[in-house]
Amino acid sequence: MKLSTTTGLYQKSGNSAVLKDLNEVLRVLREVGYEEIDLSFCFQNRPEYILRGDDWEKKIDQLGETAAKLGIFFYQCHLPFVPGCSPYASPEFKQPGYAEYFDESTRRAYIACGRLGVKWAVAHPRSYPEFNYENKATLEANHAWQDKFVELGIKNGTGTAVENMLPSLDRKFASRYCQHYDQLIEYVDSFADPMVGICWDTGHANQMQFDQVRALRAMGKRVKTLHINDNHYGNTDEHLLPYMGEVDWPGVINTLVEIGYEGNLNYETGKVTFNSWGDVQLDLVKMTYKNGLYLLDCYEKALLERGK
Repeated sequence: MKLSTTTGLYQKSGNSAVLKDLNEVLRVLREVGYEEIDLSFCFQNRPEYILRGDDWEKKIDQLGETAAKLGIFFYQCHLPFVPGCSPYASPEFKQPGYAEYFDESTRRAYIACGRLGVKWAVAHPRSYPEFNYENKATLEANHAWQDKFVELGIKNGTGTAVENMLPSLDRKFASRYCQHYDQLIEYVDSFADPMVGICWDTGHANQMQFDQVRALRAMGKRVKTLHINDNHYGNTDEHLLPYMGEVDWPGVINTLVEIGYEGNLNYETGKVTFNSWGDVQLDLVKMTYKNGLYLLDCYEKALLERGK
């Protein structure tokens, strides 16, 4: 198992409205110690977004060259996502042409994954209040939107890992599709393809107050990648470092060993660093790596105890 983190950890800083160049982000993360990276394509509304413009493929190839020189491997990426999970309720999607722009950004992200050798693209499922959140209708609507992208990923050698969702702010249980792992399992299994799996977000699961041992056992080998982060139930999606919140980390780590998880220990803890800058931000990035090394050591010890 390798330790990895998202480019979002360092691309955004509190004293700047402009995102850092991804090539520089890779250099810094590699200097800190990270060899494997989760490439964030989540800033699709920013003017400096890497997939904007006619030269986006050139920029992606340059990023690939930087990664190769640094010895970095992109195990996964995070695809563009809809805030609130529902295009129906999203202000952006009410703007003329935005839905088409979002789809094109997603298509480009999958093509970029193929060019960069990304193994798994993490996708948010969509929720449909206009269908009264009915499970069958929502599953079918997700297929109608997502199948073409999943197929494009497979063609380019990139699998799709569907992420478990965070509860809505009003905490209505049915308001976001794939909040529950049973629903996530049903949706992933409906593809009947090994190139479609699950990205398990430990912070989202904590907000649902799940027994994550039970959840991970139910999902088993479907879990292909992780969003490792912590929070306090009832607060916002804090994206804290492990042991700063309420997640049962011994339970999570031991169960990952039990189910034979083969992916990365991937940190999605950007909110630890977002509001800082300069040397302070860099020190916080270094702290995430040290925290990750500790959790990785816990995993390796659990692996030895099971005799694997």
